[in-house]
This record gives sequence, structure tokens and C-alpha cells, in this order.
Amino acid sequence: MKRRRFLNSAVAISLMAVPLTGCAGQGPGRENLQSFGSIDEAYAAVDDIVDCDSKPVGDPVVPMGDGVRLTSAQRLCSENVQIDLYPNQDALEESYQTWAASRQGKIPLVRGSNWMVGDLSQIATGQQSTLNIERLAEKLNGVYAVVGA
Repeated sequence: MKRRRFLNSAVAISLMAVPLTGCAGQGPGRENLQSFGSIDEAYAAVDDIVDCDSKPVGDPVVPMGDGVRLTSAQRLCSENVQIDLYPNQDALEESYQTWAASRQGKIPLVRGSNWMVGDLSQIATGQQSTLNIERLAEKLNGVYAVVGA
């Protein structure tokens, strides 16, 4: 439990301090990306594809921009896979760029019009996730990318 809290704190601190660099992933144009009306709707769509844990342990990592929370809502799919809902395209883009600039390890991401799913398994455990979130990009008309270093 202490390791999890330390990891969350370390990731959150580094995400706040990382300069916004990187490049956007390739994929469908912005106008064609899937959007969701609520975090529950996003969770249900993701769960239908990757079969989320019913009661994942932990808390999502909160992406920050200029000291302000970028997400409007978050929910864990599994211990290290989170779903983020954004209030607008600028917040989503800033969060994506922050993850892309991370130097804590590779982070598979799928993003849509107002949501993003991030797999932090490699950062948290050093191992790749057992969930195949790349399928989300195809099934939910999103963009898949592996960012960070």
C-alpha cells in the first residue's frame, strides 16, 4: 500500500513538472473520434471491450496542468489502467502531452474526443499489462499510442 501511494505521488509530481513536449499520435481526425457523456458511459464502453476488474485497488493518477486538475472525472478499470474524462479538447491535449513527455516508462494510451485510457502497468510494476487496450482504439474509434520513455 505504501509503495502504491509513493508511486502515485511520484507520478503525479513528475507529471506536474514535465514540460509539455511530444507529438500527437496518428489516427482518425478529431471530428471522427468517439466521445462520452459521462465517466460511467466511458467505463461501460471500455469494460465491454477489455473486461475491467469489478473492484480495482488504488486511485487514478491525476494529470495536472498549471496546478489545476485537467480531468473532469476518472475511474480505474484495473489497478494500473485508468479512464479519464476531460471537460474540453485543450485539457485532453495538455494531459496527452504531459504523459508523452514522461520519462518514467512507456505508457500505452488510447484517446478519443473527450476521454483517454492509460495503462500505467510498466511504471507501477515494471511489467506490461495483461489488458490489451490497443483494441479500444479500433472498437471505440480512438487513437492508440505508446508514449513516455
